[in-house]
Amino acid sequence: MNDSLSRLGSMIESAKELTIEAAVSASARLTDTPNAQKPEEISKLLNSRNDREILQGMKLVISLVSKGEDALPYFADVVKNITSSSNKIKELVIIYLTKYADVEPDTALLSINSIQKTLGDKHPVNRANAIRSLAGIRIDSIIPILTLSLKRTSTDPSPLVRAATAISIGKVYDNSGKSKKQLIEMLSKLLSDSEVIVVSAAIKAYFRIRFSIPENKRWELMHKNFRRYSSSILDLDEWSQGLIIEIFTDYCRKFFKKPLDKNTMDPDLELYLMSIKDLKNSISENVVLSMIKSIVVLAPFLIKEYNLDVILTRYALAEDSWLALIALQTILLISQEKKNKELFIPHFRSFYIIPNESDEIINAKLEILSTLANSENFKYIFEELKYYSLSNNKILSRKAIKTIGECSQISNEWSQKILKWCLMKIRKSKTSDLLNELLTVIRYLIQQKSSLEKTDVLKTIYKLASILEDDQIELENEARASIIWIIGEYTVLADNSLGPDVLRRLLKNFAKEEENVRYQTLVLACKIFAYVLIELKNEVKDVEEELENNIEYKLFKHTLQLAKYDVSYDTRDRARMFNVLLNSGIDRAQLASLFLQVPKPVPFVNSNKGDNDILKSIKQYFSVPDWADESTLPSSEIRKEAPIEINRLANASFSFSTEGTKSPSPVIEQSFSSKQYLNDEINKPKPSYKLQSLDEFFGSEDSESEEEDEESESDEDESSSEFEEEEEEEEEEEEEEEVEAEEVAEEEAEEVAEEEVEEDLENKKNQKESEDD
Repeated sequence: MNDSLSRLGSMIESAKELTIEAAVSASARLTDTPNAQKPEEISKLLNSRNDREILQGMKLVISLVSKGEDALPYFADVVKNITSSSNKIKELVIIYLTKYADVEPDTALLSINSIQKTLGDKHPVNRANAIRSLAGIRIDSIIPILTLSLKRTSTDPSPLVRAATAISIGKVYDNSGKSKKQLIEMLSKLLSDSEVIVVSAAIKAYFRIRFSIPENKRWELMHKNFRRYSSSILDLDEWSQGLIIEIFTDYCRKFFKKPLDKNTMDPDLELYLMSIKDLKNSISENVVLSMIKSIVVLAPFLIKEYNLDVILTRYALAEDSWLALIALQTILLISQEKKNKELFIPHFRSFYIIPNESDEIINAKLEILSTLANSENFKYIFEELKYYSLSNNKILSRKAIKTIGECSQISNEWSQKILKWCLMKIRKSKTSDLLNELLTVIRYLIQQKSSLEKTDVLKTIYKLASILEDDQIELENEARASIIWIIGEYTVLADNSLGPDVLRRLLKNFAKEEENVRYQTLVLACKIFAYVLIELKNEVKDVEEELENNIEYKLFKHTLQLAKYDVSYDTRDRARMFNVLLNSGIDRAQLASLFLQVPKPVPFVNSNKGDNDILKSIKQYFSVPDWADESTLPSSEIRKEAPIEINRLANASFSFSTEGTKSPSPVIEQSFSSKQYLNDEINKPKPSYKLQSLDEFFGSEDSESEEEDEESESDEDESSSEFEEEEEEEEEEEEEEEVEAEEVAEEEAEEVAEEEVEEDLENKKNQKESEDD
């Protein structure tokens, strides 16, 4: 018989599971399949008396919300189910309300009483959801009710509810109006709570609203908790660890003097920096990067001791491209300071390019290589960069050439080697982009007079002239214009021995050249003639007679004549200007020469270095307040640790207002303190229950009398202490009675409000049906 009953029970359970699966499948089909009757079917499910059908309807509505579709037409049908006994339905209704409450504020207000009623639920999860949902309904008219509810839940026996209260304070603070002072007081107590889950939530709320709090009050909340959090930061969750590091980094810059080394460090600052050392092994990259930022801006001399260079280099090689890019940009930012440059030099090989890397990572790695290059490691970096210049990836090849040019300032020896390589590369290169980059590097090198001798510059100009005249080398227009400009710029240095011959060859095909080439040819002719004028002024008395037979003057006049009829109005205008400047007499020769030979700015071979959004964001992230003036620093007494807020109702019974019964609340399981002995009383193990034998239970009368005598003697010695304990118990009982009375009153008010809500919803439903008819 029993076997038959068990088989029957299992069959019923199987049938139940199949029914649920069929319902889920049907709901999925209803969601995915377009149907003109779908809105009516959803409304029918929401108005059903069966919780299972209501839950199906709520899932459909939430699926519409998740897809971005409008679920507002179901507002009245959804809100009606806030009174459901099913926790799952309530949760979905609350999710819906947090999205649409501000659209239908009047109807949403009808659900407030039902949500308030949930604040007295026996389950902490339901109470936590209730207070968070109230905070999510952003209607100004419920702020007073919300403030009272937060005040009630901030002292809830359950840490879960207190944590939800902290999160809710962060949500509503900016719109709380006159209640801000009360919310700050609640948050202050939650920041000093004995439970780690509550403190973590309070830190998140504080981080969110800290700039909205007046500055004098803002830092008061951190003064009393600085030492406690510093000593116990490892107990927090990863998200809170990152936030508290951000908060304390700003705090340390404002309330500590700048340390020069470990010996000049404030004890409290040292406590904080030592406490975050172990966070370098955290599984959260956010925590590690926050810790690195804190060390870099507070005590950069600890970077090597904490092995932060190794950690960042490891992140730079991560498979996650976003993490690798953040690490690379952080390394670049740190390395740009001379005192930190040596940290990453031993790891320069880790920044070699790997195939199939993104353009952002390629740029970051090349910028780091140019920053870390020195006379010892550049021979390896140079070979690597030359290999990159041969790549089919144009971005990589161009960036590699720029990086080579930037590294030319390491020494004169390397400048000459790089210049020689660039000239050789020009003859072999057939890509216009690479030619432009090579010429930019060459111009950069020859304009650095401190790194190259005069003979090196002259050799370079002659080689460029030969490249320009070589018909087998097909130069792009930009490259030709650049070479002409370089020859003209240094024609004085070459004593005008090369420029006239180059000009003669260029004038043969002047009309066929592009506009930028024609203009640079005009400028070259002007520079050649200006040099001739200066020479004639110093050596010859009759300048006009000498110019008649001067070949450079004839080339200049011929160039002006060709430019006079140029198709470009800009070239024509410049030609007229140069004619006035150079043909207005010998007295203006010096002015013309200064005008044409004025020193030009050195081109930036790596002009885009640091000019990207990610590095700008990293710089903004690393920007912190300036160190405070030592004369204005307050005493270290402001950081005296405040008493820990211990919830005395944690072991007391909690009233379940919806049923009028009492049930035990969860007990505090984990304490959070920088001094363990402060919580010894909380963590003291409770005496376990011991089974008694029959002899012990039915003890002799003599033993009982002896025990009574001993108890009477001890009672006489401890009568005073018991009297005090009785007084405390009476006070606690009175407080509990007051709380119960308030809950009963609230329950009655909520029941009346609930009836009004149901009547109002029913009227709206009837009105809607009549309108539909």
